[in-house]
Amino acid sequence: MAYTLPRMEKCCCISLRTGSLIVGYVSIVISSLFTGAVSWSLYKVVTYVSEVKPNPEHTAEEIAKVALGVYISHAYLLLVLLYYFFISLLLVIGVHMLVQWINDAGLSEGTKRANLLRKIMEVMIHQAPQTIPMYIENVLSFVSDKSTDVKKQVVAFIEELSKQYPEYLPKIIGQLQMLVIDSVIAVQKRAIQAASIAYRNVLIWLCKSNAEIQEMQHVWEHLNKLKLLILNMIDSENEGIRTHSIKFLEEVVLLQSSSEDSEDEFTLDKLPAHLPFLKRHALEEEAEHIFQLLLKFHNSQHISSVNLMACMTTLCLLAKLRPKYMPRVVQALGDLHTTLPPTLSQSQVNSVRKHLKMLLLNLIKHPSSNDMLPNLTQLLADIGMTPQEINKIVPKERRNKRVNEIKDDNPVKKLRIDSPQSYSQGSDSNSRSEFTYEDDSSQNSFNISKASVTEDSIFDGLNNIDCVVNLIMSTLLNHLPPTMPSNFITAYKPIPNSGTKTQKKSLAKMILALIKDEPIPTTPTLIPTPTFNPTPTLIPTPTLNPTPTPIQPPLLSETTTKIPLLRDDDEKVTLKNAVAKLQESAKAEREMESAVSKLMEETRQEHIKAEERKTKEKEKLVAPPTPSIPKLKQKVKLLKLQELTRPIPKDIKENLMLQAVERILRAEQDCIIGGAEQIRTKFITIFASSYTSDIRELVLHYILEDPVNRIDLALSWLYEEYSIMQGFNRHPLTLKNINEKHDQNYNQLLCSLINQICERGDPLMENSKDILMRKIYLESPVITEEAIDYLKHLVSEEKMALLALDLLEELCLMRPPRAHKYVASLVPHVLSDNEEIREVALKSSLKVYKNSTDSARRVIEKNALLHLGFITLSTPPEIISPRHARVWTEEQYKLCLSLVIALFPEKEGKYKIEKMC
Repeated sequence: MAYTLPRMEKCCCISLRTGSLIVGYVSIVISSLFTGAVSWSLYKVVTYVSEVKPNPEHTAEEIAKVALGVYISHAYLLLVLLYYFFISLLLVIGVHMLVQWINDAGLSEGTKRANLLRKIMEVMIHQAPQTIPMYIENVLSFVSDKSTDVKKQVVAFIEELSKQYPEYLPKIIGQLQMLVIDSVIAVQKRAIQAASIAYRNVLIWLCKSNAEIQEMQHVWEHLNKLKLLILNMIDSENEGIRTHSIKFLEEVVLLQSSSEDSEDEFTLDKLPAHLPFLKRHALEEEAEHIFQLLLKFHNSQHISSVNLMACMTTLCLLAKLRPKYMPRVVQALGDLHTTLPPTLSQSQVNSVRKHLKMLLLNLIKHPSSNDMLPNLTQLLADIGMTPQEINKIVPKERRNKRVNEIKDDNPVKKLRIDSPQSYSQGSDSNSRSEFTYEDDSSQNSFNISKASVTEDSIFDGLNNIDCVVNLIMSTLLNHLPPTMPSNFITAYKPIPNSGTKTQKKSLAKMILALIKDEPIPTTPTLIPTPTFNPTPTLIPTPTLNPTPTPIQPPLLSETTTKIPLLRDDDEKVTLKNAVAKLQESAKAEREMESAVSKLMEETRQEHIKAEERKTKEKEKLVAPPTPSIPKLKQKVKLLKLQELTRPIPKDIKENLMLQAVERILRAEQDCIIGGAEQIRTKFITIFASSYTSDIRELVLHYILEDPVNRIDLALSWLYEEYSIMQGFNRHPLTLKNINEKHDQNYNQLLCSLINQICERGDPLMENSKDILMRKIYLESPVITEEAIDYLKHLVSEEKMALLALDLLEELCLMRPPRAHKYVASLVPHVLSDNEEIREVALKSSLKVYKNSTDSARRVIEKNALLHLGFITLSTPPEIISPRHARVWTEEQYKLCLSLVIALFPEKEGKYKIEKMC
């Protein structure tokens, strides 16, 4: 539904249709001029009427009529001009409001920005299309917005432009490609939906547009990249993206395959011949490749139920609209019915089978499924539909056509029909007709009566396990080929309904036809394959079916026509004799089963009676309850939670809490997508600073797994600990107060972060140590003495020395209240043995002296005087020569004077040194 604007805003939008802003201003000026002209003409009419002399030819009434006509014509002209003046005024106001909405959208955020964009789209697309060239860039600039709703509105804008104004496709196709690869799943799915519509609109535009070839080729190249991106998304981790990708590929196959319907808005026949980058043969090959990909995805063993049902719907729709795909689609559905993915649960299997049944019913009603009707009916029968239900679904004209075709087929041998009803293979009704053959050429044929061998008797025999086992063992011992045929290995496929009632009935029909020497009608298959002659067996087994179609029972009859009857020279056992023996054993088996069932029923009745006697005896032993006098008024007992529940043990509480925090930590990506990152950070910092040490260790380990991306979480935790240390937040009751200082947790966390980051030997972390150390030292609320001591220790290490000196300098400059403490750790390094460290320390001390506080300057001056005092000693102190002989050298004298000499240019330092001397 289009967004409904308020009434005043609608008026402004309607006014935008009359022209541009310049036309509005011009019409205002013209209307003002015409208003003056009308006033002058009215004045002349009044003057003419008052000054005209009486003429015998003109009466006063005629003169009044002429004057009134002139007045009305001028008044009408005045009203028209006023109307255009009002419309022009609304034009100016409407353009001003549109500009105001665009400016407000740039300043606002979230839902407000999305609502403003919805208004802007309504005005630009439906009310004032002439403003699209001016403001389209403003709307498309919101593609990189953080809000999901705003991005969805931009996708809707691109979709509507591709529908109504395809001339802007060169500007919007690149933005749509960016939205398809967006990081937000919801935006990706909406962009794929819009891409399906844009793909069709681009092809129609290429057929009808008169734009330049370079511009059309630019759009087509971007569209091919977009198609490739969505094609790769069929293997995405998100289920919804996979479903939308399937629907997009469905649209691609439909558009890039030939259609028999000439009424379609786009067909491959309409492709222009003057465009070198559009080739019909290449598009058809690509559509065929995508269709094969959909079939492969449909038959995947690890597909989800939602994707499977979406792919089934897509394939059936392609089969309806493109009949050339019908055989492969029916075969794919048969394969699916045979082998469902093992990852589906029982409820999902039921849903898939129900959906498959609905799709087959829709396919069987479609006119293009005439050739596949036997396979479809067999699939429906395998799913569980009765023959009566199938007959109701098949259209009447098609059912009659199939019956007539069967009647017209003349059998090779003469038939004698014992039943008045006709036998029809096409309809699966319950009425059966018995056929017998009279073969004049065969003298040794068996004439088995209907009473002796029937389909029901053979079906009963197949239900007897002993008879079936004996027949199979006889086949394995006497008639199994020594080696497996090569074509059997390639053509074998499992029977989908083996062991079911339907399969047994079909097998009984084939055996009965063989006994009576009747020709078994063949069933058309999906894909014809070369037949082979297997070694004769006693009973035709479904494993020797050479046709790789999933619709097995009709194909069994085809296979049976190629299997000859047995002739054993030793025992002279034929298939008819085996069936006769099977009937006799079946009768004995039925008698035995009836006797066993009667015995089991008697035993069950005796057991039930014994249980009833035991229950009655127990009821007699229980004493009757003593009658109690009911109270007139009983108070309602209030249930207390403390009485009904038991407190959870401490170890279980801590374990549950630890698991909850771990789940929150692992939900980082979900919180970023849902916009709850700040709330998650607040929860983690509260848990880490307020609860047990196990939770603290868990959060610290989580931060140190990826310190580059989780340093903000570490700083938030530091600030939470600082708030508790300073008393800004109440001290948590869950923390122990025994022998604990207020700053212990903060100091321990700060030193752990610094120590772990510096001593981590990961090569990927080497380039990030500098950034992380600066972030911790410069953004932490306070730097403790242990952290400063660790910096002093880092100066002695070769790799971290310069970083430590830089951090000490920045701490002195960026934290003036504590600069006197930090500079005390910096100045002693002026006497270092390492020349590079000595120079850096000297420069840093001078910089701090110039820009820091008075207290920091006094510390530097005190150290300068201390270094100067070393010269008066007989031997150099250990700080200057800890390893060498304790004898003064010229270099050591210069070393002690370096800081004093560096301070000479400063006035205060020079004055104090002179005073000292």
